[in-house]
Amino acid sequence: MRDKRTLIVAGAAVVVVAALAAAFALGAFRSDADRARDVATELLESYVVPDPDEGGNESGDGGWPAADFGDAATMEALVRYGVDADAWHRHCFGNFSFEVGEASTDGDSASVSLTVTNASLSSAVSAAGADFAAYAETSEAQDAYAAGGRAALFSYLVERVYAHLDANESPVTTTVSLPLTRGDDGGWVPSVSGNAEFFSALYGGSDVIAGLSSAAE
Repeated sequence: MRDKRTLIVAGAAVVVVAALAAAFALGAFRSDADRARDVATELLESYVVPDPDEGGNESGDGGWPAADFGDAATMEALVRYGVDADAWHRHCFGNFSFEVGEASTDGDSASVSLTVTNASLSSAVSAAGADFAAYAETSEAQDAYAAGGRAALFSYLVERVYAHLDANESPVTTTVSLPLTRGDDGGWVPSVSGNAEFFSALYGGSDVIAGLSSAAE
């Protein structure tokens, strides 16, 4: 009888251990701060341009494209000149990297420290503007305008922006605090909509919410 009881207890212990292991694997015992860091990591991973495999296919694990690039007004202006939004963002974030730091929580609010590095979009636009000024004096530019009008000239300008972004000439590292609030399900939700500081950091210290939108028009 004792042996049978021992086996029952041992079996129950195995079940308890397995349940605990599953709970840990699912994050059931993670702290609020850890959960906030997880959400911040997932958010920033959605800005990492995926690398294609040998067949040219991209993994969807990283979450690209991000739900909010913070540049709706800028893209509205650029799209009018035929700029593809996905191509623009791929060049903007081709050199993007990040580190997630410490998190702090206070009731239904949390904050996570982020350190992001990226090519400066504003520097790339400025350098492309200098390229365009020189190009505008050439017969090639006159021919392009005759054939395609302002759209052709704008296409050249955008290609120069891409070239400077891809070259990663002016990488900028910025530390910024990401605010989060607790959602109805108890999980953390990042507050990035209209967050100028957050998006400026993502674009290498460039104000895409205000500065580039007006410049593009």
